[in-house]
Amino acid sequence: MTKFDKIGIIGALSVEADGLVNEMSGVQTTEIGGSTFYEGTLCNKKAVVVKCGVGKVNAAFVTSALALVFGVDGIVMTGVCGGIGIKPMSSVVPTSFIQHDVDIDGLPHGHLDVLDCVEIAADSALSDVLAEATDGVRTVMATGEQFIRSKGQTDRILTDFPNVGAVDMESGASAHICARLGVPFACIKTVSDGCSADEFYDFVTEASNKSIAAVMGLLKRL
Repeated sequence: MTKFDKIGIIGALSVEADGLVNEMSGVQTTEIGGSTFYEGTLCNKKAVVVKCGVGKVNAAFVTSALALVFGVDGIVMTGVCGGIGIKPMSSVVPTSFIQHDVDIDGLPHGHLDVLDCVEIAADSALSDVLAEATDGVRTVMATGEQFIRSKGQTDRILTDFPNVGAVDMESGASAHICARLGVPFACIKTVSDGCSADEFYDFVTEASNKSIAAVMGLLKRL
């Protein structure tokens, strides 16, 4: 496995990141553009943890900072996601990422400019260890700037991306930045809802804690 000296960890919400920060030692904080980066030691590993906020732009911002300012050599995103045919409280370790809301005239739906592709593969080394640390379902993650809350929305995603099994609002953007910068990226998210806002509030805390435990398991294995 590639040697990882310093890992960046991203959670979109406080409930997805605070549990990791609380376990860190020797913490120093840095404020950049409204985001607080917590740099210290986690499970005897150098780590930088940050809450990015919801959405692709926020995720891309902190991912860039982790790579360019803090010099991490691997990035992991943790948190919750919606499941398409995957029941709540199931862990998901994406094999790859697409952005379902990208639509450039004349190009395939989801085509990413500059990278010249639709699908971005997750780092296999980090993903394999995450899968070992949990009961993770391996599937394609679809990212977009909207909370998916209806069958009509999931049907539209599956029309163009039939292999998608989970949806979120951040991981595809972080994968995009990491691909451009050559930084290994992986994701562990726990299904908080079957694309339903009602279920989300029932499971978000418990689901977040399950993903946090998987990240801790990853760090102990690196």
